[in-house]
Amino acid sequence: RRYSCTFAGCTKQFKRHEHLKRHFRTHTGERPYKCPAPDCGKVFARMDNLNQHVRTH
Repeated sequence: RRYSCTFAGCTKQFKRHEHLKRHFRTHTGERPYKCPAPDCGKVFARMDNLNQHVRTH
């Protein structure tokens, strides 16, 4: 089964529903993952990007 993006003009498809949900944030701008470091303030749409960033502190 394929999960298709329903955003206007987007033709992306995914094999996993969670990948579609992650992709949809590229359209909405949602960034729910915030860096816990004091005074950093960076936010990310993907947990793996946050984890990679945290290693820079």
